[in-house]
Amino acid sequence: MKKIISILLMTIFGAFLAFAAESYTVKSVTGKVQYESAPGSWKNIEVGQKLSASTVINTSPNSILVLTGEAGDVSVKAMQKGTIQNLTTNNGKGGLKKGAGLNKNTVAGAASTNTKGVATASSRASEAKADLDWDE
Repeated sequence: MKKIISILLMTIFGAFLAFAAESYTVKSVTGKVQYESAPGSWKNIEVGQKLSASTVINTSPNSILVLTGEAGDVSVKAMQKGTIQNLTTNNGKGGLKKGAGLNKNTVAGAASTNTKGVATASSRASEAKADLDWDE
């Protein structure tokens, strides 16, 4: 009897935790934005739809998703895939921040002072022109 009551209480507590998570309402959708309704099954997101923070979404190229939550409006940019919570933590930027993980000392220390930089088509053309003798 005690096991049944403890299992029932744990189930109720788990349900409260699931519903206590922040929920979002879709304010606007531009382009193709989908959510994972079941593992491997994707459905289109519609304006006015309610989504939880743990919902996995996928935004296609040239698409933007604007959500309204407890903290206000949040947008998710194109070419993002993940849970709403993870994508909105970085203000919809997703991925690494510019320059993250780079240490200027190790990058600068690895380069020698004699390097010319990245070879481009115009730099190769000017080097080839300098190597030729032009008769006029």
